[in-house]
Amino acid sequence: MFLTGCVTGKNGAPIPNASVELKDKNFETLYQTLSDERGRCQLDVPPDCYPFLTAVKEYAVQYLEYWCQDIPLTKPLSLDVSFDRLEVYGLHVFSVKGAGNGWMAYCRPMSLDKFQQGKQDLAPEGLSFTALLDGAPAPILQVSPVKEVAGGQEMTAYLVQIQAPSGGTVWNKCELQIQDQDSNYGAAAIFHRPG
Repeated sequence: MFLTGCVTGKNGAPIPNASVELKDKNFETLYQTLSDERGRCQLDVPPDCYPFLTAVKEYAVQYLEYWCQDIPLTKPLSLDVSFDRLEVYGLHVFSVKGAGNGWMAYCRPMSLDKFQQGKQDLAPEGLSFTALLDGAPAPILQVSPVKEVAGGQEMTAYLVQIQAPSGGTVWNKCELQIQDQDSNYGAAAIFHRPG
């Protein structure tokens, strides 16, 4: 099954020689390729639902990673990815039963600058969020910071309430993009798994 796409930076410029990897549930690399000089990449892999896809170049030096989860490769798929100096880590999207027509996105954003400075809480300052459901902008109703404890240290995560499209709450892919006060960018996506 073919997975194709383009790897770009925050302004849409192609990123050549970026590593694009499909990973298993233990984050072990199953398949890997590099983007070409135009940022294009292609993987030919067995049909499956792959837990993770990552894309990065010069990790923790120039960029942080792009993450996508639950990639349904049951037919050819085009998946464009973009990354910069922020990372949207641990994206999960879920509905709250009885809470209305919307979705909750949970993530822990990370800043390359804070990572390089050795800070414990890597949350970027002055974040703005953009949500896309199947490529269409979706209104964000509320953004709430959440304190998360991992590895014995406190970190800042976010709970983002996204309004569902009119006519139903079904979506195939949710993408969350972030930008900090210094215009650094990050994004992640997750495919909807019914059930």
